[in-house]
Parts: sequence; C-alpha cells; structure tokens
Amino acid sequence: MNRILLCSLLALLAAACGTRTTPFVDPPARMDAGPEPDGGFSDAGTDAGTDAGPPDAGTLVVDCGRSEQFTSPRRELTLTAEARSPDGIVSQGWTLLSSPPGASPTLTPSMDGAEALLQQRTEGDYRLRFDAADGAGRSDFCEVTVRSVVGPPVAICPEEALRTTQGVPLTVEGDGYDDLMVVAYRWEIVGMPDGASPTLMGADGPIVQLTASVRGTYVLRLTVFDEDMAMGSCEIMVEVTGPPVVTCPEGPIRAPTRTPVEVTASATDDVGIASRRWELRAQPDGSGATLSPTDRDRTSLTPDRQGRYELRYTATDVEGLTASCTVEVIGTPTPPDVTCPATVTTTPLTSVGITATAEDDGTITRWRWTVTDRPAGSMGAAPSPRNAASTDFTPDVAGVYELTVTATDDDGMTGTCVTRVEAGNVDGLRIEMSWDTNRTDMDLHLMNREGTRWGSGDDDCYYANCNTRMSGVPVLDWYGPDDEDDPRLDIDDTDGFGPENINITTPEPGTYRVAVHNYRGTGPNAVTVRIYCGGSTTTPRRTFGPVDLRGRGTSTSNDFWRVADVTVDASGCTIADLSRAGGTPWIERYSTTRDMR
Repeated sequence: MNRILLCSLLALLAAACGTRTTPFVDPPARMDAGPEPDGGFSDAGTDAGTDAGPPDAGTLVVDCGRSEQFTSPRRELTLTAEARSPDGIVSQGWTLLSSPPGASPTLTPSMDGAEALLQQRTEGDYRLRFDAADGAGRSDFCEVTVRSVVGPPVAICPEEALRTTQGVPLTVEGDGYDDLMVVAYRWEIVGMPDGASPTLMGADGPIVQLTASVRGTYVLRLTVFDEDMAMGSCEIMVEVTGPPVVTCPEGPIRAPTRTPVEVTASATDDVGIASRRWELRAQPDGSGATLSPTDRDRTSLTPDRQGRYELRYTATDVEGLTASCTVEVIGTPTPPDVTCPATVTTTPLTSVGITATAEDDGTITRWRWTVTDRPAGSMGAAPSPRNAASTDFTPDVAGVYELTVTATDDDGMTGTCVTRVEAGNVDGLRIEMSWDTNRTDMDLHLMNREGTRWGSGDDDCYYANCNTRMSGVPVLDWYGPDDEDDPRLDIDDTDGFGPENINITTPEPGTYRVAVHNYRGTGPNAVTVRIYCGGSTTTPRRTFGPVDLRGRGTSTSNDFWRVADVTVDASGCTIADLSRAGGTPWIERYSTTRDMR
C-alpha cells in the first residue's frame, strides 16, 4: 500500500502520518491542581519513585521513570534511573530480575551506574531493578518492566490519574510505540459527568488539551494506529475539581443592637474543606463590633451601632481553592441599657449622690430622675439636678425611697433603672410627724422626763426653742454637758404636710411625752406620728394616726393631741399609747391643757 493511500484512509479517523516513536517514553508531568487528598487517584502501574524535588534531610530517593517501557526484539534500550541523598550515593546499578523463556538478554554494565544497556532478541517482558545506597547506610530500589513487542502498536497514557480545575485547560501527554511506526493518534472522551460538555484540542495528536466546566470524573481514551491499520488503546482518568460551593443565608438579617446574632454559612467540596474564615468587611462608624469565632461555619456578631454590617465567609479546600459569600446584617435601634446603683444608704436629711450610666446604639439626649416611691410622711424635694446622669437626693424622713432614672436616646427610645435609697434612723429616739392639709401648720412637741408645762421653758422641745435647721446643733441643754442627750427639731414646716422631726442621739433614761399642736388650720387635719427608738432604722417602732386635729375658732375646737409616752431604759425603749378608754385619742384645747403634762 502506498503512503498517499494510507494517509487518505486514516483521515477518516482524524489521524495523521507520523514517524516512529522512540523506544523510551518520558512520563508526562502530572497536572494536579493541588495536593492529592486521602483516597486520591492511583494507577496500577505507578512509578516506583517520583521526582519529588530535593530529598528531605535524612532520606534516600530513587526514581526509575515509567514503570513500563517498550522496545522490540533486537532493539537496544538504554535504562536511566536517578538516586539522590543528602549523604551522597555510594553505590547504584541495574539488575535483570526475569526475562521470557529461552531469552538470553544482556545488561551492560550490571550493578554499576545509573544507566544500563538492555540487549535482547526475544518478544516478551523483561523485569529489571535499580538499587542504590547512600553514605548513611540507607538503601532503596525501584523496578521497571520492559515490554519487547511485535505486532499491534501500544498506546501510552500517563500512569497516574490527573486532576485539574473547572475551566482550566489540562494538557494530557500521550504517546505510542510500534515495532515499525505509529502513524496516527486519536483522543476521545469515553466517560463524563451528566450534563458536561468538555472540549478537546489537538485530539489527533499525542498531546491533547482538555477543558471542562463541570466537575466530576472524565475518562479519556488514546488510540494509536500503525501502517497496517492495527491499533492499540489506553485510558486515563481525569478528575475535574473546583472551588468549594459556599452558601450564606439570605439577607439582610435585621438584628437589634447589643444582642448577639448567630450567622451560619456552609461549604461543600469534592476533595475536602481545609479551612473556613469569617471577616467583618464593613460596619457603621464608631462600631467596635467583632466576630467570634472566625474559623467555623457559625459565627456570632453583636451589633453595637445602628446600620449595616457586611460579613464575608470564605472556605478554602485542600487544593488551595477558595470561594466566598457575604451576609448583610442590619443593626436596628434598641432602647438604652441604663445602669444605676441597686441600693444606697444614708440618713434622713443627709444628701446622697447617685450616678447612672447608659449604653446605647446612638446618643443619650436626655436624663430624668423621679421619686417613684417614698415612705409615709415624706414630702421631700425631687432629686437635683433632675436632668443629668448624676444627681443628689436628700430624704426627709426615715424609710425606703425608690428613685427611677430614665434615659432617652436620639431615636426617642427610653430605658430606665431603679435605685433604692435606704434612709435609716441612727438616733436613739426619733419622732416624725406629717399631716394632709396644705397651708396649715402643725407643731410637734417632745417633753422631757421632768417637764410639766407645754410651750414654755426648756422642758418642751418645739419650734420656738428647739429648731436646729439653721444652726445644725442642739439648742436645748437637757441633761449632761455634751449634746448627745439633747433634742433637735430638724424641720419646722409652717405651710402644710410636714414632716417635722425631733431627734435625740442618745436619750437619757426616763419617760418622754410626744404631743402635737394644731397651730394654724381649721381642719380637718389628719395628723400621723411615727416613733423610732430601740434600734429601729427604716421601719418605725410605732405609728399613731391619722388623727383629726381641728383648729381654734371652730365649733369643735380640738387642737392639742397627747400622743404617746416613750420610756427609755437600759433594755431599750417602751412606747405607751395615751389614748383614752375605748381607743379615743387624747385631744383637748391647748389653752386649757398646756399646764398639764
């Protein structure tokens, strides 16, 4: 058959006329897109050694090239190996392990050097081994099977499976061997994932380029032809991989500020995920928010300012390929979180400072303090200032007060906090009086153990002789030389409600009498008296009233009420109600009873 006719026939197979290939075929370079994962691809005929670059410290590496090589009877073949060691190679050489029956091959030289010439005359397989030893006493070997063939050509594919990435062209190097001449090549795809439409460039030559956009396993077949139209085939598996597939939740996610929100993404990959990473790519001005953790599928963000936060999730697979997605979180306004002292302690008429703080996603524009609960009889002023984070409060009677602070932010949202103010009595004897009528004047009296007349002399403590509001020190000198046993009238309220309070730090033993005079007020005027003694602090020992005291000039003029006797002794105090039989309060005209204890 002439050569022109042969080429015409082979054109139908997309072949081309060619020349004889060399007996030894270098293995094609692997086109992996990254490190091979566990469970990766292998071939039954892998090399005994591969070119892994410079050997690691303390290792000996041997490499025989392809594990299968081809020749024909009576055709010499040079075998070349390589041995590398940081400790130097001290011996290396080839050995013929087996040959076809009746064959008489020769190997020159034997067991001396990295190259050896194989001479043979018989078709079949020749098995050879290359051994090497280094200066550290280590040894290793690799094997090659030389196939001496006659007849149909042999197609030569890469010995190991290949890997590439979606859309990235992969060059696959094939070859063929024939005892005369390989004249045509044909590459074809015989296996692919569903829906794939890959392309092959150079399919009529030994080297082809595969490009695939769908990940999965592809099987390529190489067929070679000789001059007699005999053929041989081989197949190579190519794994097309891609970056991870990442999924983020649909946004935006609306989350109230100062409240943690969890965001979960996911990543899948055909070879395995090596790492995950969250990043906070954008956040409102002034925000100090962070993500935690940053190396898991799930992260947590606590928005601290109103506005937009952009989170990016990136997954990297074991091949080093990455993919990302983003999540938008919108921080929505929330009321201020207000903090204030839970409890503060003081004493009546002693100012105490209280400071509140607020955390907010904006700006606090207004503060307001109010007294939301107070003990009976209290008519004290509001905290001052009322419109600041810090205020002062002065309780006017003993007992428990509740102060509420309200913070308003620039969104008009409010937050509150409550402080309990405990104004505890610290005096051995304390009497508090209050009433319920405005623009009236009730007077509190306390007579000492020796007194007999109300409203004159020094035995009766009342507004005219006992008022310490201006001086702050006792005016009357009842017993010893010091002030501890002297009475103090700390408030004289002349226009309604009270309170009026008389205190003795350490009363001398004896019986003290408590009374109330309606100095100005036609009535009715409901008067209440609370007595602290014997260690009572925020709760009075006894409470009397309310009792109706009517003023002078009325048809039922009752303006003086003898309330109780307080007896102080070493064991504490005893309080005796002075009501008449049947529980009627002892109330008479002041003008007729002032000379009677």
